[in-house]
Amino acid sequence: MISAWMMCMRPVMLVASLIILLSLHSVPEAAAQLGKPEGLYYKSWAIVIGIEQYVLAPSIAGAVKDARKVAEAFRQLGFDEVVELYDKDASSRRMQQLLNDMLPRKVGRMDRLVLVYVGHAGVMQDSEGQDRGYLVPFDAPVNSSAKSITVEQLKEFSRRSASKHTLLILDAPVYGWETTEAPGLSLEGRMAPESDTDRRAVQVVSAASRGEAVGRSDQGSRLVNALLGGLSGAADLDGNGWLMASELGSYLVRQVEEASGGLQHPSCLRIDGDGDMVLVEGKASRGSAVK
Repeated sequence: MISAWMMCMRPVMLVASLIILLSLHSVPEAAAQLGKPEGLYYKSWAIVIGIEQYVLAPSIAGAVKDARKVAEAFRQLGFDEVVELYDKDASSRRMQQLLNDMLPRKVGRMDRLVLVYVGHAGVMQDSEGQDRGYLVPFDAPVNSSAKSITVEQLKEFSRRSASKHTLLILDAPVYGWETTEAPGLSLEGRMAPESDTDRRAVQVVSAASRGEAVGRSDQGSRLVNALLGGLSGAADLDGNGWLMASELGSYLVRQVEEASGGLQHPSCLRIDGDGDMVLVEGKASRGSAVK
């Protein structure tokens, strides 16, 4: 009797399990982010792309080694998800999938997202004759934008991403953002930077200006070396314990210009919002201003 009853119930249990699984699968990964997190962010994402051995473009010695160092630096900062794409894993198809599907689907509205790119960049002209930069994937040529990741695509990605704060660090001369330099922090902002964390921001650091080469040496890329030093605390320009993306950008511009003898001029821009990403949180309690 018991065995027969269990045999009758088994199809019902299977159907119920299937319904549960289907309902869970249909819920977006980041949909559970309701209300405010206990800290500044629910989740911290670092996407690190390094391309050294191109199929259709010159190789960049040390690019993958540099990118691995950056990935480890973000792990040391406590980032929850560090996604690494190197050489063949950074193909055009994979990068498009990352920007158009995976990240918009998984990154939540109370997350922070940093994308670091170490590789080639190219330049194209848009329909109005304006120069626009693009990233060159592993299997794409430098002199064609057909399989590239354009500035317009990066802008669209930043608009689609739900992340409260997004920071793009591009170790390449990428331009055409059509924006102005981010304003410096006010005195109030420097004293209570946690207030900036409630406002959306998309910030961009590009390693060089139009027509400039990205400097490298046996010690690696100028920008990456400065980035590693900045993340370790050197970029906390006001010494208040908070490392903001705007501070890091200003630090990288200054350090790279000095290291290159004025031959390489990075840019630090805010292309959306008026907030500021926190990379290292100071000791001040959230919501309380320092007096």
